[in-house]
Amino acid sequence: MQNHLDSDSQTRENYTHAATFLPLKGWRYMIPFQLMTSKVLKQAKQSDGMVDYAVKADFPKKHFWTLSIWKDPNSLRQFVMAEPHFTAMKKFEEWAGDGSAFADWTSSSSSIDWEEAMRRLQNPTFFYNKRKT
Repeated sequence: MQNHLDSDSQTRENYTHAATFLPLKGWRYMIPFQLMTSKVLKQAKQSDGMVDYAVKADFPKKHFWTLSIWKDPNSLRQFVMAEPHFTAMKKFEEWAGDGSAFADWTSSSSSIDWEEAMRRLQNPTFFYNKRKT
């Protein structure tokens, strides 16, 4: 994991955190998803306002998680609406498995906290594709 912590991290009061749960609905989407993921990670590394990010994967289950921390909501919004992330969101409408979710929140912490991200994803900001009941 690379650390993109900026120099004013000690004086910031609130950071924008964003977590995603991205289960794929089929193996046929794995290669296109991985190719798109590499493009989006490159974009994230180069984005203004990026503080830190991390990814997790459970390949046998086709489950993926992302966690990113941004200086402010506008930095996150600019990243989300720019290419290639914008295209990735459209593709994920087709690729998304049950329970795909996004959560965002603010925190004074600029540290990656998977426990908090997983808790937030249990009651997400929105679902891409709700779980079947």
